[in-house]
Amino acid sequence: MKRIVKLLILLGIIFFIYTLFNKDDTNSTEKNSTEQPLITAAPTPQIKQGIVTIVNTVEATGQPIPGAVFTITADAGATVIESLTTDATGRATSGLLDYGTDYTMKQQKVSGPYPIAEEEHSFTLDSPNLEISATNPMPGYIKDYEMAADGSVVIKKVYLDVDTVMQKPELPNGCEITSLTAVLNFYGYEANKLEMADVYLPKQPFFSKNNKLYGPDPYKAYAGNPRELKGGFFSFAPPIVDAANLYFEAVGRSKPTADISGSTREQIIEQLNQGIPVVTWITLDLTPPKINYAWYFNDTGEHYSAPVNLHVVVLNGYEDGIVHVMNPLKGQVTYDADTFFNSYDEMGSHAMIVGN
Repeated sequence: MKRIVKLLILLGIIFFIYTLFNKDDTNSTEKNSTEQPLITAAPTPQIKQGIVTIVNTVEATGQPIPGAVFTITADAGATVIESLTTDATGRATSGLLDYGTDYTMKQQKVSGPYPIAEEEHSFTLDSPNLEISATNPMPGYIKDYEMAADGSVVIKKVYLDVDTVMQKPELPNGCEITSLTAVLNFYGYEANKLEMADVYLPKQPFFSKNNKLYGPDPYKAYAGNPRELKGGFFSFAPPIVDAANLYFEAVGRSKPTADISGSTREQIIEQLNQGIPVVTWITLDLTPPKINYAWYFNDTGEHYSAPVNLHVVVLNGYEDGIVHVMNPLKGQVTYDADTFFNSYDEMGSHAMIVGN
């Protein structure tokens, strides 16, 4: 019994000592904890930023140009930062851009009839808001126009200065290739109608077999020879497009060409609005086609009935009910617009262009 009492007393002494030392350690830990300084991250310096607004207007009138697209680039144009499109007021505003960075802004797209502005606007932001002005000139071939309330242009008169090239006397049946030559000259090429007819125009002759006349499909080649009064006939747009492309290949240049046959009157007028003259198939006197000649296609044997009063001209302008035409038989003439386009439709709506 005495041993049990001694053991209990010893255990109590051990517990008291343990509790005493444990309390000191806790207080020490709490004290050290409260005395340690707080460690916080250094504040990140803020990069100054601002915005830039482009204001795009018509050079001559100051009217806003909506729908124009501008890009902002950095790294000497290597990195596109943002693309902006002007609103109805001709304005577009960027997102936040860094101070101290060299940027360049350039127009990438603009609605017709304006040519794309070539000027590059270089800037470095050093203020919260920067405004840049950009203007587009009205093309010289637009002779009269009005500005609509929404900022769009209503064109009233266009005249493209296509020089006169006469087909006769050398090419009595060469209105198509002569009209193409005039268009090439308009774009600054030194094309010659005879070289175009002899070298670049795809041609196939007529021949007789078993009392039948054979010739080419006019969609594939010129029928006969345009130098000949009785041995030359015509072609539609595809061979004239081919002739233009062969010419460009020979002179080492590249320019878009297109068969736009089937275009509506409005679509052809829009080509003029863009500064593009249109090689157009009509009849000699704008009367209905006279189809009283025929032959068989030399590749398929298909019987083909052909118009004998077909003619090809360059449509190079319009105004208030009339059209301006470079006619390779008559020179510079005007026609009633309704009568002209009616003839175009009755002939089958054939047309081609050499683009800008």
